[in-house]
Order: sequence, then structure tokens, then C-alpha cells
Amino acid sequence: MNNIRLYSKVAPSQLPESSQQKLSDLLEWNKIVYGCLQSGQVEDAKIFLEQAITEAEKPVK
Repeated sequence: MNNIRLYSKVAPSQLPESSQQKLSDLLEWNKIVYGCLQSGQVEDAKIFLEQAITEAEKPVK
């Protein structure tokens, strides 16, 4: 999991605080989904992925 690479066209220092937090939260959701998939818990991964998508669709404050 430590070898995830994120490529961005915008430096993190240029993102608003709320956007940085949202990206951090989404990365955590992805780690959970990845862990579920690695351990064969596909149904749990689907649930967590659905939650991550819901969070991603919320507007940034």
C-alpha cells in the first residue's frame, strides 16, 4: 500500500484546506477498499467503495 503514486497538476500547497482534507479522506477510503480486496472481502470492498464515491460526490465546502 505504501507504493501508491498520486500525480497532480496542482501542488498541495495551492489547494484549499478543504480540498486537501477531502483528498486525504478519499485516499484513506481507497486504502480500506484495497485492503478488503487483498484479503478477499469483495462484498466489504463494495460497501466501502460506495461510501467513498458518496464522499467524493459531496461538494467541497
